[in-house]
Amino acid sequence: TTNTDADYRGDVVYFGSTTSMTAGTIYYFNSSGNWAQTDADAESSAKGLLAVALGTASDTDGMLLRGTVTLNHDPGAVGDVLYLSTTAGQASSTVPSGNGDIVRVIGYCLDASNGQIWFNPSNDFIVLA
Repeated sequence: TTNTDADYRGDVVYFGSTTSMTAGTIYYFNSSGNWAQTDADAESSAKGLLAVALGTASDTDGMLLRGTVTLNHDPGAVGDVLYLSTTAGQASSTVPSGNGDIVRVIGYCLDASNGQIWFNPSNDFIVLA
């Protein structure tokens, strides 16, 4: 992908009717049938279906479920394993470590300065005690 936020190659879905999204940010599909930003501080926002917003509206711009994508932030160094971050909607190469935090691998960093990643969220996660 290029260094443009939300540039992608991969599997995309168009549903949820969520608007006012931030392209290149990570979201989860919630029980209301909408997308909300992930947060490793809360199990409810870290354990379900994850996707990267490709624009401001989920049903017209799409949500990337798996593939290469440019995030709107730099999550780590080349080759780093990436986890959901305790910062809403972000990925990080730092493993969450707080009590109740969710550890979930979401992909790998492909570029150290442009936010390019391989996004392939694991179905498994760990809740830290």
